[in-house]
Amino acid sequence: MVDSGYEFSSPSSFPSSSCVSNGSSGGPHEAKDNLELLSLSKLSNGLERLLVETEFGLYFDWEIVVEGVRVGVNRCILAARSRFFHEKFKTAMAEGKPPKFLMTDLLPCPLGLVSFEAFEVLLNYLYTGKLKASPPEVSTCVDESCVHLACRPAINYAVGLLYASSTFQMNELVMLLQVTFSPLCYCIDCKRISLCLEYKKHSMHIQPQV
Repeated sequence: MVDSGYEFSSPSSFPSSSCVSNGSSGGPHEAKDNLELLSLSKLSNGLERLLVETEFGLYFDWEIVVEGVRVGVNRCILAARSRFFHEKFKTAMAEGKPPKFLMTDLLPCPLGLVSFEAFEVLLNYLYTGKLKASPPEVSTCVDESCVHLACRPAINYAVGLLYASSTFQMNELVMLLQVTFSPLCYCIDCKRISLCLEYKKHSMHIQPQV
């Protein structure tokens, strides 16, 4: 029996298009767009299962060690999504190296430690194309009165994530993060200006690919 997580939805379960819900004539193009969006959403959710469900760990063929934690990955996905990883995998395989990378080797000159939590967000984006919310335990300080727009944990988290995304040549994620973290540059005091400048420098040197 086919697992329900892999079944294609029946027509009755599709989201209603506007031509049905409000009587407007959206036409076949709108219905096609809705089906394509649904298919892309199911593809994204299916790939996310590789990361979050332990039974799929059997298919990992590489690991990346972040803060001492071994993270299993599928090299075909990372290579297809990032030219950086494509080159790293190709070189490592040609040289007969073991299937493991250390984050400290991938990012040898960090602006700040790329945390395990930040790498999880980055990895999830590589698999799903979706940006997860920043984990509050690493992107907020202990001051309950702080709005966490420009406290040091928030800046460190943003800089680390931007630095990793830039180094891994994930241009679309860099641009998305620039928008997401733009409030940082409006809410800092003098002591934090240098960190913000680092964030800007390392997030803006990549030009969007056409």
